[in-house]
Amino acid sequence: MILLFVLVSVISFAGSIHPGTVNLAVIQTTLSQSRRAGLWLALGGSLPEIGYSALAAGGAMLIPTDAAWVKFLPYLPIPVLLLAGLAALRQKPVELVAVASGGYTTFPFWKGVALSSTNPQLLPFWSAVWIYLSGTTLVPAHQPGSQWVFAVATASGALGLLMLVSFVANRYRQRVLQYLNNLWINRLTAGTFISMALWQFIRLVAG
Repeated sequence: MILLFVLVSVISFAGSIHPGTVNLAVIQTTLSQSRRAGLWLALGGSLPEIGYSALAAGGAMLIPTDAAWVKFLPYLPIPVLLLAGLAALRQKPVELVAVASGGYTTFPFWKGVALSSTNPQLLPFWSAVWIYLSGTTLVPAHQPGSQWVFAVATASGALGLLMLVSFVANRYRQRVLQYLNNLWINRLTAGTFISMALWQFIRLVAG
């Protein structure tokens, strides 16, 4: 279970590296308000991962094992991970728009929850990762606690990355745009997902 938690946390951390909506909101809030506000947004942005990943794992565990089409499920992570990798690879550099301070601002926590909850990639991505890991000894059969370890790990990895983003944005304000426009970040994320897809393909062919 510990290994499952660590591995899923690393996957979630790596999957959150490329500049997405929540990452940009954390940076924006940290620079325009405070580091504390950025951390609140980071917490709110990581919590929906628990719901989506638990739903993904729970739904996959309810699939009847005697159905004829179940034998094709191990192939599902391959196109999903490939598409996630290609999307990260093709993502264009982003710009950070300045926000004027002052006036009424929504509590950053709820802004993070709203932004993350509307991410359409979370459910299919974590469904693919759960199916990917289910073919290994990391997810013991008939052990329902594994899906909650999986769910908490997804949020932990995302929270760790978002907190790091807030700290870096607060400390190195002038270098933020350089990070956002650095293509190696997207390439690293793309390489991680594509490598996972290739390893799943090799494992299925070899097995």
